[in-house]
Amino acid sequence: MKMMTATIFEETEKDIENAYKLQSKPKIEKETSYVLSQIIVIMLGAFKDRLKEITFDTTYIHFNEQYVLSDKNRMALLEWLKRLMLLGMPTSDLEFGKLKLDLEDWYYQISGKDIVFDYREDYLIKPKQAAELLGVSNVTLNKYMKQGLEHVDTSSHNKIPNHAVDLWKDPVYCIKMQYLYQEKKRLRQTPEERLSEVYEELMQYKKKYKTSYIEKAFEGIDIDAMDDPSDYYEWRDLLEEEGRITDQIIGGEGH
Repeated sequence: MKMMTATIFEETEKDIENAYKLQSKPKIEKETSYVLSQIIVIMLGAFKDRLKEITFDTTYIHFNEQYVLSDKNRMALLEWLKRLMLLGMPTSDLEFGKLKLDLEDWYYQISGKDIVFDYREDYLIKPKQAAELLGVSNVTLNKYMKQGLEHVDTSSHNKIPNHAVDLWKDPVYCIKMQYLYQEKKRLRQTPEERLSEVYEELMQYKKKYKTSYIEKAFEGIDIDAMDDPSDYYEWRDLLEEEGRITDQIIGGEGH
């Protein structure tokens, strides 16, 4: 079962190339909107056993003109066409997850806005199940979730989409998942809200190491020789983020 016919693929490909050849902003935006709508329609139709709906945080897309008119977007549009053309059924959770994450990433590039995927409950698993599948403790899984392992806010105990576990094992998509998680948080939070979170996270490290200072906590320790230096690097990154956000608030930016 193919999601897009060869005829539609070829005609759309020609339209995209022509729009960029002319550098016509209306035509490029039209083709971008068309490809986006096709992805949404196809995903909702092909993956109705996983997805209930896909929603946006705005009723009208204001395109990021610099990106949309760039060759990067031209290449992205052509790549999406190929993926839709080659997309067959059935599709594994891993392949679905890659498609979902790539759509999320591309939508963020073209609009700077958020896109929300509403999953069916039976496609979600409990954090405990995810921990078992990843071979880690519940504490470590909780850390992964804070770093960006995809999870949804729901009243149910099932919070993690099936594909998230497979994507977390993939080095490229694991990084992409974490990046998008941070970007989405940035979109949804005020600097003050994020700073409050940073304070809470810093306090966890201070309590764990019984000191307010990272230098004292790791005094005399060769960080590079540690089996797991993640605490040091995460603490350090939080301190840097605290400084950036504080400067942003003091400078009156971000509002």
